[in-house]
Amino acid sequence: MKSSNWLIPTGLVLLAAVPVVAGSFRLAELAGGPATVPDSDRVTSAPVALALHIVSVTVFSVLGAFQFAPRFRRRNRGWHRAAGRILVPCGLIAALSGLWLTLFLPPGPHDSTALVVIRAVVVAFMAGALVRGFVAVRRREFARHRAWMIRGYAIGLGAGTQAFTNAAWLAAVGPITTTGRTATLTAGWVINVLVAEWLIRRRRAAASPLGRAVPGSVPSAR
Repeated sequence: MKSSNWLIPTGLVLLAAVPVVAGSFRLAELAGGPATVPDSDRVTSAPVALALHIVSVTVFSVLGAFQFAPRFRRRNRGWHRAAGRILVPCGLIAALSGLWLTLFLPPGPHDSTALVVIRAVVVAFMAGALVRGFVAVRRREFARHRAWMIRGYAIGLGAGTQAFTNAAWLAAVGPITTTGRTATLTAGWVINVLVAEWLIRRRRAAASPLGRAVPGSVPSAR
């Protein structure tokens, strides 16, 4: 059914909605509007890096969602390639600007050294995944390209999942603490990576003879 072809992209856009809306409020603050998001004084002290991060994350998460509409992608291969040329740079800008903000802004009230290290690892993984995906498609290794782009996109969409892990902590434990912030942000990234690996392996198994996995192969979504 045509509607099922758009189910995953719609879900991904909805998942991205919370960080995208929060980012739009931040941009409004940078343009001279009132402070409506917590921690404004600290975060907005680096306006260029913050604006780059918000815009690149928004484009990456929203435009990337439509790469998961398989029929649309197969029927519009030119669009898929053009979108990819936008997504890879945006993803790299999002990752590197996020790392800059992590390393050079004063720490937030509940930031820890462990969280800084975890963020650095996450950024390195996301950037590496996008670069490997780009190299793979240049070599016409399309299965590897899809797998690495799925991994990179999953990390980039971490803020959406973190809205739910934060809500779960608030409901189960109470106000966010330093430990809670580290745990909930890490959980968001881990959940997305696990879902990405499940999806990659599911497609790999579906494409192999008798449903057995073939290392390094990921078919097109159907």
